[in-house]
Amino acid sequence: MNNTTMLTLQHLYIIEKIISEGSVTKASEKLNLTQSALSHQIRDLEAMAGLKLFLRVGKKLVLSEAGHKIVAGSEKILPVIRELESSLKEMRSGKFQTIRISTECYTCYHWLPPLLADFKKDYPHITVQIVADATRLPMEYLESGRLELAIVSRSSTDPKLHFDPLFDDEMVVLLSSQHPLAIRNTPVEFSDLHSETLIAYQAGSSDSLLTKGFVSSLSPKEIIQVPLTEAIVEMVRYGMGVTVMAAWAARQYEKTDGLTSLRFLSDTGNRSWYACTRKDRDDSIVSLVKRIQESLLLQGEEYLH
Repeated sequence: MNNTTMLTLQHLYIIEKIISEGSVTKASEKLNLTQSALSHQIRDLEAMAGLKLFLRVGKKLVLSEAGHKIVAGSEKILPVIRELESSLKEMRSGKFQTIRISTECYTCYHWLPPLLADFKKDYPHITVQIVADATRLPMEYLESGRLELAIVSRSSTDPKLHFDPLFDDEMVVLLSSQHPLAIRNTPVEFSDLHSETLIAYQAGSSDSLLTKGFVSSLSPKEIIQVPLTEAIVEMVRYGMGVTVMAAWAARQYEKTDGLTSLRFLSDTGNRSWYACTRKDRDDSIVSLVKRIQESLLLQGEEYLH
């Protein structure tokens, strides 16, 4: 007996068909095999197993004990295999796909879901998942195959990645309404912030929304890094420092008593956002990116409020 080769899916399909059709002849016709080829495979399987799978009773083939064991197992295995094959077929045809998406800024999550809901209406067979865990490292998740789409504020020359432009941010200073600059209520220059404490989620690192060059231009007296936007806003409201964020993100906090925002005289701090995908993306990813671009273009800042 050969212990290195045993059952294959082909064997299970053959046995299933013999049982359902009641004979080797009919089974061979359904499987598009010659009767001799099918009988040969059964003999090979019995030789490998060292057991008889079928017993001939008169003109009928009946299952042996070993045959019953195989059929009982195949009744559990074959439905799973067929479901998997069906799922793969649907994925090849663009149906029932999952697109995982993330963005490197938590504040983006208040405008992204409504946009994805619109996409879902036209593509009900595609599931879009927001992967919040990838927020800090969306491009790394994308490159490792854990995301299909990352919304980022920087591009790269990586030949494996593709960047589609989405929109540009105007950066503003969010500060206490009691701050002397807020009382002055005029656009600020970078020099106005040299003596300030900057409170930021990240500042100056390679993956920061406030780039090293921008932070250098601000040249604040002190930088306090706080990993929670709501905490940053509260610290700013109580006069512990100022922060810098996109104008569309700041608007939701201006409604809070004690906060206001000021524009920069220079547009140096403006950010450009991109939809980053792998170069080998499929048509559904392309469709989602186009939908995001079109929605942002047609709706303007409505999505960003």
